Amino acid sequence: MKSYKIKKHMLIIALTSLLVAGCTEKSSSGGSSNNDDTSSSDTGNNGGGSTPPTANNCSGTSADGQGDGYSILDYNLEMAGGQTWVPGGPTAPTLYDASLFWKSDSKFKIRFKIKPQPIPRAGEVYCHGRETGQTADRYRYTKLKFRISLRDIKCDDNPKGPDPNKCQSGFKLGEIYYSQTIGPLSENTCSAVIDLSNKRNSTTYGTVIQVDEVKSDSACQAGYKDDYYCPAERHVRKASCWNMTLQVSTDYTQDFK
Repeated sequence: MKSYKIKKHMLIIALTSLLVAGCTEKSSSGGSSNNDDTSSSDTGNNGGGSTPPTANNCSGTSADGQGDGYSILDYNLEMAGGQTWVPGGPTAPTLYDASLFWKSDSKFKIRFKIKPQPIPRAGEVYCHGRETGQTADRYRYTKLKFRISLRDIKCDDNPKGPDPNKCQSGFKLGEIYYSQTIGPLSENTCSAVIDLSNKRNSTTYGTVIQVDEVKSDSACQAGYKDDYYCPAERHVRKASCWNMTLQVSTDYTQDFK
C-alpha cells in the first residue's frame, strides 16, 4: 500500500475541491480496456456469477494505468484463511479514506493479481488473523478462488451541518447487495478487468469491495484430485496465508491498459 500512501495527500486535496464545488469531473480514460469482463451476471446476495477470463499482461501495481487521471489505486491483500478483507477492517483503508478515493459517479473497475502463498515460520503470525498453533500448508497453492461483494459506505447518522453531502458523525458499511465468484486464478496471473460500474448503487459516500471465501488448490498439490478439493474448492486454512493485489479504477484515476 505504499503507492496509496504517497498519493493520499494530493488526492484528498483534489477530491475535496471537486466535491465542495458541487461538480464532478470525469477523467478522460480513452475508453474501456479490451480486457473488460462483459459476461458477469448480477447475483444479488447469493454469490456465484460467471468468472472473468485471465489477463496475464499486468504487473498488479499502479503502473498498469493509461490515459488521464491519477494512477490507478493498488492494495496488497495478505490475510489468513477465514479472514475477510474490506475497507474499514484490519490492513485495509479506513472508511473515510475509501469515501474519498473510491467515490465515483460512473467508472468503477477492479482487477486482481494472485501472488505466491506466503510460508510463515512456526509460531509466526505473519499475516492478519493467522492461528499459530498449527503449521502452515506444506504444499503451497498454485490457484485461488474467492468471492467479491459490493457494500456502500453510509453515514453513521443523518448528515448534519450546512452541507448535506458531508457526514459529520462517521461512516459505517451497508449490507452486501451484489456478489460474484472469481477464479480459480493461477498465481502470478491477473484476472481480466471486472467492470462493476453498472452493478454498484449511486451513493453519496462511495462503494467498496469486500473479499472473502478464499479457497485454494493446496489439497490438490498434496495428491487429492477429486472435485471435492479441486480445482480450488477448499477454504484456505486458518494456519495459512493468502496474498493478492487489488487494483481499483474510478472517475478520478487512469483506466486499465
